[in-house]
Amino acid sequence: MLSGAAGRPPYSEHYYGTPHAQSHKLALLLEPLLGYTPFLALLVRFWFGWTLMIHGRPKLNKDRRAKSIENFRTKGVPPIAVILGTIIEFFGGLFLVIGLIVPVVASFTAIYFLSIIGMKKAKDHAEYVAFGKPNYELEAFLVLLSFVLIVLGAGPLSLDGLLGL
Repeated sequence: MLSGAAGRPPYSEHYYGTPHAQSHKLALLLEPLLGYTPFLALLVRFWFGWTLMIHGRPKLNKDRRAKSIENFRTKGVPPIAVILGTIIEFFGGLFLVIGLIVPVVASFTAIYFLSIIGMKKAKDHAEYVAFGKPNYELEAFLVLLSFVLIVLGAGPLSLDGLLGL
């Protein structure tokens, strides 16, 4: 017979009262949801990509791009960085929506939003959460979403899945 610590059976009441047992119970509770992971990847990809595209599309217009370049120039951001940001936002968003090279695009978006956080902290003295003052809570959330997509990948419901990438 198997025995646990101090001669107790391995799954005694003592075991189920431990923090490890509680996390084990939670894992058993969440296990039926694992089959929905492809849909989670699709949902996160689509929402994040669409959000990036909506934010980047206006900057594709020459006049709006010029205004963005001028706005960021006052903060010391070179024009090429604004143009690269527009490319990451619109075309990176498009790649996320269709599910093409998702971990690569998500890596670039993570770097992009981490640099925005750094700029906001250095230039605007932003705080994580600050009401009525510069903050970077949205950018931090988008970095987290980028990391989720780096780990999850595109999932089977994507061009990556279709092409076997």
